[in-house]
Amino acid sequence: MPSRGSQVPLDRWFSSERAMGIAASILIGLVTVTTWSTAWSDWNLYRTRKLYGNDPDKLAEADLISGSLGIVAALALLAAAVVFIVWLWRVRWNAEMFCRGEHRFTRGWVLGCWLVPVVNLWYPKQVVDDIVAASDQRTDPLTPALKDIPGTQLVWAWWLTWVAGLVTGNIVQRGVLVGASQLGDLRTNVILSSVSALFTTGAAVLAVILIQRIDEMQSQRAWVPWWAVGAPHSGFQPPAR
Repeated sequence: MPSRGSQVPLDRWFSSERAMGIAASILIGLVTVTTWSTAWSDWNLYRTRKLYGNDPDKLAEADLISGSLGIVAALALLAAAVVFIVWLWRVRWNAEMFCRGEHRFTRGWVLGCWLVPVVNLWYPKQVVDDIVAASDQRTDPLTPALKDIPGTQLVWAWWLTWVAGLVTGNIVQRGVLVGASQLGDLRTNVILSSVSALFTTGAAVLAVILIQRIDEMQSQRAWVPWWAVGAPHSGFQPPAR
């Protein structure tokens, strides 16, 4: 559903989201650490079964470590997702004030795009594309539609690495190989965990760069709403930052 980007959002003003971006970046870094921890736990489970296949105590210990780290990783991912989406929601507000251009999706999709199956493989990228386009000072504040502005290589790289990590980590490893007990399956699980960790690390680094880039664009662009552009005698006075 397209948004009604031409409406004047008078219910709030510009705000710096640097603090929220830093918090999101820290939590994204934590997700990277926990991803590698779960990859190690998968390797440990494989090694334990290979060396102590008939020792139930060793296997139970390895399973406990794997399960515990999995819970920690899930909690870290949830925390990072919540803070990142809140940050994304807020910079979207700023973007709507910088530029009149219509976003491809309504504001509710800033959250919904991550939750709806299938479309969550490309909707979030388009949401971010429009935010970047609207925040860029090279974009005309009165441009009619943001979808016509080409996406950046940074957003493409971030999204492709994220999807690759999602597919290898969740769909394949946690779906096809869940409950694997044979050495061959566990070895495959270790490989997929490592590949997922690599992609997730790449996506995390790019996400932190993307957060910083959007913050810089919104901080450097003059905080003048699109409806006040070109109207110096309209009586409009921007509040102090």
